[in-house]
Amino acid sequence: MGEHSGGLLLRRAERWPFKLNLLAHASPAAKLDYVARTGALAVIPVRAASTGATVAACIEAGLPFVATNVDANAESWNVQARQPRLVDPDAAALAQAISAALNDPPRPLPVDRLRQCRQSWLDTRNLPTPAKRRRVDKSVGSSPLVSVVMAHRNRPRYLKQAIAAIEAQTYAHLELVLVDDGSDLDEARRLLDTLEPAFRQRGWKILRRPHEHLGAARNAGIRASQGELILFVDDDNALFAEAVDHFVRAMATSGADICTAFQLIFYEDLVPEHRADGLIQYLPLGGPDALGLIHNVYGDANAMMRRSVFSQIGFLIEKPGYAMHDWEFLARASLAGLKIRTIPKPLYWYRSKPDGMFRTSNWYDNRLPVLEAFRSSQPDHVRLLHHLAVAQNTQRSEIESARENLKYIPRNRKYLELCDIEPNSDAAIEKLASIAGSIGRPDTAATLLGRPAATHHNAPYSPDVGGSSIILDYDILRSARLLTPRVSALPLLLVAPDDGGLFLRPHVDGAVAALLDHQFPAFFRKVEAVVEIAHADAPAIEFALALARPDQTIDWQQDIGAQTIAFSGWMSIEDRFVRHPLAAALRARRKTPLSIVLAVRFTATSNGFPTNAFFRKLALFSD
Repeated sequence: MGEHSGGLLLRRAERWPFKLNLLAHASPAAKLDYVARTGALAVIPVRAASTGATVAACIEAGLPFVATNVDANAESWNVQARQPRLVDPDAAALAQAISAALNDPPRPLPVDRLRQCRQSWLDTRNLPTPAKRRRVDKSVGSSPLVSVVMAHRNRPRYLKQAIAAIEAQTYAHLELVLVDDGSDLDEARRLLDTLEPAFRQRGWKILRRPHEHLGAARNAGIRASQGELILFVDDDNALFAEAVDHFVRAMATSGADICTAFQLIFYEDLVPEHRADGLIQYLPLGGPDALGLIHNVYGDANAMMRRSVFSQIGFLIEKPGYAMHDWEFLARASLAGLKIRTIPKPLYWYRSKPDGMFRTSNWYDNRLPVLEAFRSSQPDHVRLLHHLAVAQNTQRSEIESARENLKYIPRNRKYLELCDIEPNSDAAIEKLASIAGSIGRPDTAATLLGRPAATHHNAPYSPDVGGSSIILDYDILRSARLLTPRVSALPLLLVAPDDGGLFLRPHVDGAVAALLDHQFPAFFRKVEAVVEIAHADAPAIEFALALARPDQTIDWQQDIGAQTIAFSGWMSIEDRFVRHPLAAALRARRKTPLSIVLAVRFTATSNGFPTNAFFRKLALFSD
């Protein structure tokens, strides 16, 4: 999914308490030898296996292993080898099998390789024929009661915000059905206990269920609800106060079976106070189906629909880990002839986080049910065309979602840099070793570089939690350019070598400003400078910092704060050679890089002496 596999392991290993060795250039024979020498358990966690060669090699060598039950692995596995049984390609099942094998180590017997692999593999490809799609005439309900169905699991902080948004609705005739999908965090359970009395008083419901994933939780909420209009709301989103009212009026006016809406995306832990801080990034059209095969043109799961929809096309699929219920369900509805309409305005806050279901799931697995919805309405011979269309039209950022997620967390920049290097090159191995050393794993680094491991293995493990700040060095500072050219016998902009900082010379005609284009990274929060007057005879000088869009043109005769995204204000300094902090901070993080603006001006008038305003250090901070 776009991320270097070694970097993925190291990133996750930052919280592991045990040793990690990466045998980067080892041959298959060397890997088997390593397992035999160390008495290790081999794990073969593949999602596809065209030959089953690794399983077969472990069986021949009599080495214990845990492997997934996919394709040719099943052909190679032999009961006479006394190996653990193959497991489903599921993380939980694999973890359970590994734990069982470590607690009760298998004693395998070496056996010959399996025969007739080809026929066994063909047998695994006999997929069941899907049932015919049902077409049912739609019916329109008239009840004004709206049932808000909200699924929740282990996100109490977000849940409080989501419920607060429901309580603030201008539409009064609604009920909230909160379905807890097996939360096991004490904080989440305590919150549910706290909510129970108020829910009972309002006639709202809390359903506590075992963990069966999102589709099953939403379906349970539908069945427990009373309203003829159902509105799904995710527990990490927040409706605008007028949202339910707009949905209800749109349903009545359009006669639609389902109404979706636009959204404002944000990246914070708290819902922003100002809608200007949100981003409209997704514009669903409600169709047509010709585009619905390739992209979700219908809308998000936070949609309103009539109860009759479920009797016509069925409920949401209940596949564990599935993340595109909205696309698959809305595609089924549209293909069945139901009327989908989109409200062309944002009606809710949509929280985008790197650990969200959509960003952590597999793009291809998510599309298979969508493909099935379309395939069931067309002849079988076009099935491969569907797969080709999806592969050719899926956005690169979605296919490479793991790599894309690295951009959202500043401390992962080193892993992002690794992704740009040829994966198996010496440069990649050296970068991987450098990362391993930086996160407190010198043994891993030594193994990668083919050097003897350190002897002090018992040193306490302390994971690196840095990466939250960046000091702009000389190579970046020398890219600065003047925004305010003035006629001057002396240079108005100078960059000191050896990371010495940046000088701006105030001018009698007005402010002097310099720009560091695109140097404020995405998802960072603040730029901070250490400034001082660097001349003994200089008059008072005002310093300022700002963050602006790269394409922003600034009129220095007008209000700077109104033209930029973040502005420090003008800070007047009179004392010479005394350092002062100066900062400009964003109210809400941005997904795209910004430009840094540095400016100086005389507080009153020039006294005629040469003057230097010194930005000694520039630092950028994330959270």
